[in-house]
Amino acid sequence: MSIFLCSYLVNQLTHSPFLVQLVGASFFAPMFFAGAMGGVISDRLDRRRTLLGFAALLVPGAIVMAALNLTDSIKVWMVYPYMLTIGFGMVVDMTSRRAMVYDLVGPANLTNALALEALAMTGGTLVGGLAGGTLVSLLGIGEAFVLVAAFYSCSLVALLGVPRVGEKLRTGAGPNVLQDLRATFALVRNNVTLVSILGVTIIMNAFYFPFTPMVPVFAEQLNVNAFWTGVLAGSPALGSMTGTLLIARGIGIPRGHAYVGGSVVALIFLGIFASASWYPMALVALIFAGVGTSGFATMQSALVMTTAADEVRGRALGLLSMCIGILPFAMLTLGGAAEAFGPSVGVISGVVLGLLLMTIWALRRPESQRLA
Repeated sequence: MSIFLCSYLVNQLTHSPFLVQLVGASFFAPMFFAGAMGGVISDRLDRRRTLLGFAALLVPGAIVMAALNLTDSIKVWMVYPYMLTIGFGMVVDMTSRRAMVYDLVGPANLTNALALEALAMTGGTLVGGLAGGTLVSLLGIGEAFVLVAAFYSCSLVALLGVPRVGEKLRTGAGPNVLQDLRATFALVRNNVTLVSILGVTIIMNAFYFPFTPMVPVFAEQLNVNAFWTGVLAGSPALGSMTGTLLIARGIGIPRGHAYVGGSVVALIFLGIFASASWYPMALVALIFAGVGTSGFATMQSALVMTTAADEVRGRALGLLSMCIGILPFAMLTLGGAAEAFGPSVGVISGVVLGLLLMTIWALRRPESQRLA
């Protein structure tokens, strides 16, 4: 919801695709620069307390954004520090919360647990887009940020009810940050299956997900209001929820096939969305793109955690976070291309290149596809 609101706000203030993309770049930048350290924190510190600390920081940030918008004091530059703060929270989310899911359920139930976790994430994306667009249309963007603060508060309360688990993984010698970081990057040298998994993540985050902040730009081209912009922003989540429910019910597709195949499906339908000049077609295309991302998103963390040893699970997720951190660079590149050639040309060019690289990677590094 914060990404949608900030992207919408910057687009309304500037009508610049590049500055809109900078919203997403600010959000994902911490994942690249702090991902490895987030993994070390996950393995060394109590995951529940870490999550509680960052959740507590996000509430006042949303309140400040609400106040700035309600008093008409908001400036474009103020959006980006807010997105950076949320981005640091996402690093903790990626490395600590998902590792805590493994601690709670164990390897036998991990795929179903992460499917339900992905369902919750995509459900939040759907609600965020719809609620954000509706509130902006009916009340205003300041009131929408009030709801963001309320959601963060609910998250904080929910975390208080989560039991402490997994402390046994962080016993032993005291932390040595440099040694832990070296051990993190050693995983890349020593685990070819992990490299195969991370390669797919890099391609998807370079060529699929960078379009996300630009949804308001496409919606403006399709001549729809804030409500229908929110519907369009939430439509990938609707498709992803459908696919995730099928995965959670056990559709029998090997995890590696769902991971790679879902990525290809998502890229194809993103290309259809970018070429659409009719709102219903764009909406349906994004829904089917979301179905594809369900396989990718659900299996991504599950494959990384089952491939890594217990004592380095958080650090493996830190590497995953760093790979996702390629997004800010890809978003800025797409923003520049959109400024120069138009949003549709920029996204379609990325889709074509992404499909080409995915094919080459799948042929040269097939290890992730072999995972059952």
